[in-house]
Amino acid sequence: MAFRIKKVRPRIGIAVAFLITMLPLTTAMVGLIYRQNSTLALEMAGKAMDGASQDVVARVRSLLGPMRRLVNLSVAFGKADRGGLRSPDTLRLLVEELDEFTEISALYYGFAKDGAFWEAIRISATDPASALAGRVPPPGTHYALRIIERVDGKLTDNWIYLAKWGKVLGVERPAAVGYDPRQRPWYKDGLATKEVVTSDIYAFASTGHPGITLSQQLATEDGEVFAVFGANLSTDTLSRFLAERTIGHKGTVFILDKENRLVGFPRPELTVRRTGDRVEVVKADEVADPVVVDAVRRRGAGAGDRFRAALGPGGETYLVSFTALPESFGRAWTVGVIADEDSFVGPLKRASLQVLLLGSAFIVIASLLMLVLSRRLTRPITELTRHTEAIRDLKLDGAIEVRSCILEIDTLAQALATMKTALASFITYVPKNLVRNIVESGTGTAVGGQRQPLTVLFSDIQGFTSTTEPLDPEEVMGQLSIYLEAMSAAIYQHAGVVDKFIGDSVMAIWNAPERDDDHVANACRAVLACRAACERLNADLAANNWPELPTRFGLHTGPAMVGNVGSHERMQYTALGANVNLASRVEGLNKRYGTQILVTESVERAVRGRFLFRPLETVVPAGLSIPVALFELIGATEPGAPFQASAADRERCRHWLDAHAAFQAGDWSRAAALLTAFDAAWPGDGPCRLLLRHCRERIADPAAGRDAVAHIDDK
Repeated sequence: MAFRIKKVRPRIGIAVAFLITMLPLTTAMVGLIYRQNSTLALEMAGKAMDGASQDVVARVRSLLGPMRRLVNLSVAFGKADRGGLRSPDTLRLLVEELDEFTEISALYYGFAKDGAFWEAIRISATDPASALAGRVPPPGTHYALRIIERVDGKLTDNWIYLAKWGKVLGVERPAAVGYDPRQRPWYKDGLATKEVVTSDIYAFASTGHPGITLSQQLATEDGEVFAVFGANLSTDTLSRFLAERTIGHKGTVFILDKENRLVGFPRPELTVRRTGDRVEVVKADEVADPVVVDAVRRRGAGAGDRFRAALGPGGETYLVSFTALPESFGRAWTVGVIADEDSFVGPLKRASLQVLLLGSAFIVIASLLMLVLSRRLTRPITELTRHTEAIRDLKLDGAIEVRSCILEIDTLAQALATMKTALASFITYVPKNLVRNIVESGTGTAVGGQRQPLTVLFSDIQGFTSTTEPLDPEEVMGQLSIYLEAMSAAIYQHAGVVDKFIGDSVMAIWNAPERDDDHVANACRAVLACRAACERLNADLAANNWPELPTRFGLHTGPAMVGNVGSHERMQYTALGANVNLASRVEGLNKRYGTQILVTESVERAVRGRFLFRPLETVVPAGLSIPVALFELIGATEPGAPFQASAADRERCRHWLDAHAAFQAGDWSRAAALLTAFDAAWPGDGPCRLLLRHCRERIADPAAGRDAVAHIDDK
């Protein structure tokens, strides 16, 4: 006998669960937290400070280790390609390395022979105006390239500002050069040893910011140094990490060099002193932080590397630790950690071991109870959330089978299942991307549209009516559905949208409803994919004694109106305009030439160099007055792209271009001779036969003129 599950309100269930678990636990914890345990707090503080020092050491290691490997690789590259080292490819490599190693602020080569200097600098997106010393890069600059070269016996200083590689925002050429890399500390350090060497902290010449440089020499096999490579690490990089690494409420973590200068400090603006154009790194006992000043001075006075003292104007007690970095870093750096004692001792003075033990027992019991109750209450909500996210992403397969004793959750599950079924039915009639835009925007739909660039495809099965006339309607529908599924899959795979099926014809668009910056190329790939799918399908049809479905395609790109057309009760998302009609006309012109894929000049121009096209005629289609140059799409030419044009295709097009050029120039005799030779080499070519006939007609009737434009009267 079936029984009804009693349903309750979610708030009642959650309130009961909260009272059952939290009330006893809270009462016990409040009653037992009263003892002090300062010893435990101090031990925890010491461990936290040691952990902070270890974190800093690990962070510095993680920064310098990859930098050393990068320097080694860059030096190896320079040695391997010494002749091409001073070329744009070197700058491109430096920019790509800055892209990969985001902590590095600049990479450069300094050349021994003439003092030339090739540098790539990262420009801060947050403060570009102060990224370079004495220069303000254009807005949007991400990289600055500095090239110092000797031209006509004089050194020239060139600055190039980039948004990315290949996109130049500005160029500067200062009148005089006062920079010689061979006089810089990093260059001299690199000359002293064959290994990667770390410099002392100094101000970078190009940016004016302090930091360190990892450098290494580039030498020939006989030991002659011809360049030094350098990689900059700004103190701002270490400072950002230290600012995130807090100890207590008032703690500070910093890094000192052997001269007590601040290599890294949470507030980098305090570490630099500027006097005119001179940049000086502040020492730790002079920084505008009285607590740090007192700690460093006490250490210098003999307090040791670990001590507890009252520091600063308020006389608060701090724990102080200084830890030397390992010698493997190449420089005598020290990590300083200062933590206010109250941050650790104050909160834990009221905790005791008994509280921890008993509290842990209560927490375990309460956690088990809450786990059982919360899982029972929230599991249906989790399932509904998963189904809702799937619906949002238009993943509509599978049924929603969620049951809950919570009345609202059970009702929601039923409503969600109904909505999923309705949306699954709706999406079969409307482009999926359009449905996704409607769901994500939440603005609904309305009649109207907008003008924007579109690429439009029309396809049609050659002789479909006569081919399928002997077949039963059920057979025709089955075969046509298989065909349209193959065409649609190829279009969707290349970012297109099937606008509509017109009998056996397909209309598809690109760059709507979602924007596509490469819509013309995607449309060309889709057409080639459709052609390949047709070939596979026709092979299967022929093997099963079914009539084949040869398909013709027309492609055009240009502005069109796209949006919702119809009434408020019945709409259709589509594209309208003269350019849409032209795409349809282009498809029909395949019959004239005996071709399979025709595109307009606007398509060819947009993807020139990426696909192989064969120029045909310039025509005025029926119903239009403006001549349109037609091209046959042969295949892709980009390396690695699918549907590559074969070597035979390229050879055929090369011979065709000579004949076509003569035809376009109105040299009918020469064009006829070349086309005759082409027809002999590639017999049965439709465009060749058509142009050859035109040539012979004009040769026979010179009064016909030299106009190579064909006027098409039929659609």
